Amino acid sequence: MPDVRSADEGISQFEFTGRAGDYFRIWIVSLCLSLLTLGVYSAWGKVRKRRYLYAHTRVAGDGFDYRAPPLSILRGRVAAVVLFGGIALAGHFIPLLQVLLFVLFVVLLPWLVVASARFNARNTAFRGITFGFDGRLGEAAAVFIGIGVLVIVTFGFLYPYYRRKRAEFVVAHHRFGATQFTADIPTSAFTVIYLMAFLMLMGTVVLSIVGVLGALALAGMSGRDEAPAALSVLPMIAIYAVYLFIFAYIRAGTGNATLNGTLIGPIRLRSSLGAWSLAWLYLSNALAIIASLGLATAWATVRMARYRAQRLVLVTTLPLATLAGAADSSANATGSEVSDLFDVDVSL
Repeated sequence: MPDVRSADEGISQFEFTGRAGDYFRIWIVSLCLSLLTLGVYSAWGKVRKRRYLYAHTRVAGDGFDYRAPPLSILRGRVAAVVLFGGIALAGHFIPLLQVLLFVLFVVLLPWLVVASARFNARNTAFRGITFGFDGRLGEAAAVFIGIGVLVIVTFGFLYPYYRRKRAEFVVAHHRFGATQFTADIPTSAFTVIYLMAFLMLMGTVVLSIVGVLGALALAGMSGRDEAPAALSVLPMIAIYAVYLFIFAYIRAGTGNATLNGTLIGPIRLRSSLGAWSLAWLYLSNALAIIASLGLATAWATVRMARYRAQRLVLVTTLPLATLAGAADSSANATGSEVSDLFDVDVSL
């Protein structure tokens, strides 16, 4: 765990103060009303849930505000369902439309990223100061489509570079009031993460194959007609277990690399997510949700939020109040030229 001191000393620890019981009441009401209204209330439910999670995510004594209007979220969801759901349904009758759906998604991907980032940033505030996102469609297209094509052409070898550019685009175009974010994210960090993940997966596959072949050979030497039934199960369990750890390893590694490379004026973030602890959270949360028929979802959400907060600190050379005061003076000076077309939440 990082050393925790006061914000004036340069380090301020994030904390999550929410309770599973309180969040469960919000979650279950939102679920029931969403079912009764055929999904219409889900937009209001999303706002209520996010407001609770944001308000209880605190740093230097204050929580975050989530100010999104539910109607904007509902409009975005309706557009997504009509556009993508309609084409996907039609694809069952006209297979060519499935290709159209994929092409459409690729073409719209830069807009989806910019629209969602801008919407979430402008509706998030800390100490009365809103965040902002100033990324442009052309830059997003160059990263998400241009470099994405290069990843395909190089058979995936440029994927770590693509992930770094993607993270850099999202981070560097955010701002807190008038204070611009900057990104100092090395490509080498992503290269090491994905290389190690690939080696772990290949090593597990090879060891599983060797183990099965060895057991089959022993079964043949002992005169058995077939190998024990466990041989068809144990390799799959091992592969799924390693896949879970690899997934957690990638999430922890890329999350740490991105957050540790994020600077907000004099502030630098420090993240210390752990692969083993994250894998345990994923596994135990999934088992609890399955065993409770979904009722443990709220508990799992609060548990994950608390863990992520415990592993994140702010390091700054100035008190946070100084930064907030400086940013507040010109917080309304930027962003007004962007079209209202982007004022929707296109994420489901």
